[in-house]
Amino acid sequence: MDLKRWLLATAGAFAVILLGDTVIHHMWLGDFYRANAQWWRPATEMEAMRGLMFVSQALLAALLTFIYMKGYEPGKGSLGQGFRFGVLMGLLLAVPSSLMHLVVYPYPAALVLSWLVGTLLEVTLAGIMIGYIYKPSA
Repeated sequence: MDLKRWLLATAGAFAVILLGDTVIHHMWLGDFYRANAQWWRPATEMEAMRGLMFVSQALLAALLTFIYMKGYEPGKGSLGQGFRFGVLMGLLLAVPSSLMHLVVYPYPAALVLSWLVGTLLEVTLAGIMIGYIYKPSA
């Protein structure tokens, strides 16, 4: 394993995930979250746990990069592989959990669908970033 390439690709994926979460949860869904504040922890509690969120996002980026590296196919384009990987990982992460959320929690289907679409887009973009950065040594 090329540690330098893994770290660089992980950092790129982490940046995409941070930006994606900001766009999805603060800009796109922020008004919905504020209108339904009874469903979430108070902002002060969430702020106190922000470090755990960053650890979670960094772990996601690191694991995505590691799995991508293990399945990398020499001779095929890195961006195409990154896109394919991102879509498949996005589907894996989003679809089963979204269906479970619909069964277990009283969230509106539109919110769960927004999470599904947001996760799929975010992880697809992270996969593209990983594909762009990670190029194994010959």
